[in-house]
Amino acid sequence: MKKRLSSVILIAVALLIFLQGCKENLELIGSVESELLTLNVFSHPFSYEIREKASGEVLLRNTLSTFAFQDSFEATDVSDLKTGRDFLEANLVADGSVRAFVRFDFRGPAHIELAFNAPDAGQITQTFADLGEHYYGLWEYPPAGALDNRGASAQMLGFQKKHDANFCNARAPFYMTSKKYAIYAETFAKGQYTIACLGKTSFSFEAPELKYHILYGPSYADMLKAYNDIAGPPVMPPLWAFDSIWWRDDDHTGFNEGVANAQENVLQTASKLKDNRIRASAIWIDRPYGTGNMGWGNMDFDSSFPDPGFMISSLKADGYNLLLWITNRCINGLYTEGDPLGYLFYGYGGEWPASDVRRPEVYDWFRSKLDTFVGMGIKGYKIDRGEEGEMPLSAQNEVTYNFHKLSAEGLAAKNGSDWLMFARSAFDRSRQFVGVWNGDTDATFSSLRMSIKNGLRSGMINFPFWGSDVGGYIGGLIFTKELFARWLEFGAYSPMMEVLIGPNRTIWYRTIFNNFDDELLEIARDTTAMHHDLIPYTRSMMHQAAKTGMPVMRALVIAYPGDCSVHDIWDEYMYGSELLVAPVAVKNIRSRDIYLPEGKWLNYNNRYEIHQGPSVINEDAPLGVIPVFAKEGAIIPRGDILKSNNSWTPDWKASLRIEVFPAASGSSSFDYFTDNGVCRILSSTEDNTIRISIEDTGVAGVAEIYLNGFKRVKRNGEIITEGIDFTYDDASKLMKVNLSGAAAIEIGGTASLFR
Repeated sequence: MKKRLSSVILIAVALLIFLQGCKENLELIGSVESELLTLNVFSHPFSYEIREKASGEVLLRNTLSTFAFQDSFEATDVSDLKTGRDFLEANLVADGSVRAFVRFDFRGPAHIELAFNAPDAGQITQTFADLGEHYYGLWEYPPAGALDNRGASAQMLGFQKKHDANFCNARAPFYMTSKKYAIYAETFAKGQYTIACLGKTSFSFEAPELKYHILYGPSYADMLKAYNDIAGPPVMPPLWAFDSIWWRDDDHTGFNEGVANAQENVLQTASKLKDNRIRASAIWIDRPYGTGNMGWGNMDFDSSFPDPGFMISSLKADGYNLLLWITNRCINGLYTEGDPLGYLFYGYGGEWPASDVRRPEVYDWFRSKLDTFVGMGIKGYKIDRGEEGEMPLSAQNEVTYNFHKLSAEGLAAKNGSDWLMFARSAFDRSRQFVGVWNGDTDATFSSLRMSIKNGLRSGMINFPFWGSDVGGYIGGLIFTKELFARWLEFGAYSPMMEVLIGPNRTIWYRTIFNNFDDELLEIARDTTAMHHDLIPYTRSMMHQAAKTGMPVMRALVIAYPGDCSVHDIWDEYMYGSELLVAPVAVKNIRSRDIYLPEGKWLNYNNRYEIHQGPSVINEDAPLGVIPVFAKEGAIIPRGDILKSNNSWTPDWKASLRIEVFPAASGSSSFDYFTDNGVCRILSSTEDNTIRISIEDTGVAGVAEIYLNGFKRVKRNGEIITEGIDFTYDDASKLMKVNLSGAAAIEIGGTASLFR
């Protein structure tokens, strides 16, 4: 304890010395204000600070602007200063010469845009005093091992091999801090971030121009909304994308039960999912599937897929969409055609160079190549690679974005909005086209823990449609039942549930290399059913993410920013606005401690235990059970609104269940998303009366209301009859009211479970 205290004191002293040094010789040369913020600009050296106007608190202190190319210079003086009501601009001087230009613009009361132009510079660096804040964002992968980026230093490029996971590569030049501001650098350039190291934070980009945005919150929700508005919202996937998705690493291997080729292997996967009543809506095929070396580049299928058209139509008839692995790496036909045309990055990627899709003619060429698959009926892609040396690092971010854009345009031209893409390397505005899977994880509990962090961190940079290879990808020969079960549990509460099967790891087969059994098969059935049943809720949360930037998987610090104890909690999270999820990611445990934030929480698994937060509880978690809690006042739309591969339910029709957990007093609301818009659901409790209002969702179903007793029930102003229009079970405290169209439900003589 003494050693830790000494370290804290040393850091504090170093920070104080650093800040005092920054103040030496500073001359205030200009100020601009909005209703919320004050911008002060200094000279000797050029620097600036942002203050919260109401409190006077310094939110951000820039200490240095550095420009480098063949020489390196620091902006010291300022000339030709001009100020207006909402802007400030000036030339920046070094060694007596004007070397750069800077302009500050208030784009709104909480938004300052800052632009540098330094024609002779190949790199621009911004350095800030670290004021002890927490930093969130930048990378899906946690370079510092946590949600908080303090101590991290890494490039704004794709990572390669890392501990527990390779290629966790969603990234964006955006970070939020606990000092109530965020910074978004609007650039494709190669960059570097160093966060809270030796008393300072800095970022640099290899470009002669740099524009970045300073976004005042004060909440993380405010920052994410501002970022979403500037950088563009994430893609809204089609309904079927929210069901489980299945795949094999190579469909040419692992044949069972008379399967003769890769095509039959794909069709057998589809058949086994149905036979075992595992809800699924899509299968995707990994490389190799085409002719030629490595099975990619000729834009075709090899002889092990004798009739791709039949395969695609058969899957469609059974309720599955088919996706393919693709990449911007050119081998076989892509190389043979692209190389003479000068379309490829010569000298990169060995046998697999990327094409320079920044160029319009190359962009159109590659898009036309993918049209072959679109014409066959392929509904989407899993996009691999993009960070393995196949192009210059300086091109990586822009090429990645353009490849996602051209791939999406080809799918949309035929399918409208009915397509899905997800990628492991995704940069900033790529979110408009792709979801994210978190790269090649090890099949270990350590990688499962890493994946939970990745999912939360991905949401912090506005990539909310996220998933992982359930079970892990890199695993040798032995896969354990326990790891697969725990990863299935986590996958059920991820926006995208993508499950990897294959030799020795197919859930419905037992081998000497795994310890799978009927219990694991039942867990797979239950978790995919849970994921399927949550589609109405998850899709509504994804729609909210597209509108506001608030992620589906929300780190507690995002949901409860005022709670000082949650700044780096990563092993539990809010799934949307209503549910707290606590995955089990440690081997051989059957219970775990869970932190519950302020408020009252209902055990969602048993529906009767209520806990008061903030508190830490210990919750049982046998294999197949993931602890989940509903907050007081929760409204959770669930149900079977997508048929997908369900051939076992006679006369299937869509149905919706709207779970309501009324608060002891006050009101709550939920925006339920349908393809036709948003339906508002309201719940309120006052004077022993619970009122619930549900707009027409377009799907018949039931309202499931948890409450303590009742005396009368009205629907749309008329008293309704128990046993005909509604039921109530006193043991479970559950009332079910039939719904058809809009409904106003009033329950008198009752009380909330949270009283």
